[in-house]
Formats: sequence, structure tokens, C-alpha cells
Amino acid sequence: MKNPLVRTSCLLLLLGSITATAHAQTKVAPRKPAAPKLRMVSNGATMKDGVTVKEGKVLVTQQGLTSSLTQEMTLTNGTKISPAGAVTMANGSTVTMQEGDMLSLSGRLTTAAMKAEQDSLLMASKEPAKGKSKKKK
Repeated sequence: MKNPLVRTSCLLLLLGSITATAHAQTKVAPRKPAAPKLRMVSNGATMKDGVTVKEGKVLVTQQGLTSSLTQEMTLTNGTKISPAGAVTMANGSTVTMQEGDMLSLSGRLTTAAMKAEQDSLLMASKEPAKGKSKKKK
């Protein structure tokens, strides 16, 4: 071992094996699980997407998030709605939204009276028939 090159290579080989074992024993920190994203929910149920009037305010719901309407909005079919609740339909007719009315984002208007009529028809279909009818014995 009189050759300095042999001594240097042996020394480097020894140092290399020591550092390799030191790196192999270090542990990687465990990953923390990511928390799920929270969704906006009011009273346990989300509102349908669309425009509605509640307590005199025009509210817009998109993808479950509700905000008040601050500037005129144009829907996909060309229907325009103002922050005051005035709706100009795609055919040019104008309607002012009342409390409880719903305008879908596609432009379909459902009034509170229409909802009440649908509910009464639904309740009538659930009740048993009153009057003369044949009963099975």
C-alpha cells in the first residue's frame, strides 16, 4: 500500500459506504391526511340553482352558493333580470318577481301561485277518494 492512489481510493470507498448507510436510516415524515372541503349549506339543505326573491331581496344561487344580485344578469336563453326583480324574458315580455318566485338559470319562471297549485294537486292525489266508490270486501 505504498501507492497513494490505492490509499485514496480505499479511503473514498470507506467514506462512501458510511454516508450511504447514514442516509438509508433517516425516516421521511408521515403525510397528514387532507381535510375534505366544506360546502355551503343552509338549514341542512342547499337551495336550487337560480334566482329567487326572499324578504324583498333578489338572491342568486349558483353551484350551491347564494349571494344577492347587485347588477343586471343575463341568463343562457337571453332572459335579463335586474337587481330590483324586473325580469325581461327572451321573447320581450316583462314580469316583476314577487316573494317566493323562482327563476331557473335556464330562464324558466315558476311563481309562488304555481307552486301552491302543484302542492294542492299533489295532496289531492294522496288523499283517499271521497264520495261513492266501490269498496272491496
